[in-house]
Amino acid sequence: MSVRDTTQTAPQVGAPPAVASRLGLALLIITTAQLMLTLDDTIVNVALPSMQRSLHIATPHLNWVASFYALAFGGLLLAGGRAGDLFGRLRMFRVGIIVFALASAAGGFAPDETALLVARVAQGCGAALASPAALSLLATTFPAGPGRAGTGQWASTARWPGSARWWACCSAER
Repeated sequence: MSVRDTTQTAPQVGAPPAVASRLGLALLIITTAQLMLTLDDTIVNVALPSMQRSLHIATPHLNWVASFYALAFGGLLLAGGRAGDLFGRLRMFRVGIIVFALASAAGGFAPDETALLVARVAQGCGAALASPAALSLLATTFPAGPGRAGTGQWASTARWPGSARWWACCSAER
């Protein structure tokens, strides 16, 4: 009597062209979302002087605009990963991106400092849902082998400063 494994969800290496194009689209969406979540902190740091002028934010409070995002994101990252396990990775990825996008729009239209800070916390919460789900979707969507290994290394190092140099160094060793 043989036991058949029905849990395999990743397409086989010789996948048809339609499946391969869907994998390419999935990779594009996931990596774009990760880029968006990572770039947010840089964009806000560049825009801090104009935010300070237009919203009349006191200089001592300016640091909180960037820090509230990082605190919410880092503090809820494990909870976001667990939520992906409990409620589904794709669902949490979608919810996280929607929360992040709505909070970004709310931050863009914020009339005062308080509304901006609340929007930054909401952005961090959305990022904490989307980021672990995105990385686990990479691991579960793409078939095992050299393609997935390269994708995972790129995604995990995308957040580190100087990661392009690290990636080029490690890729040359293969």
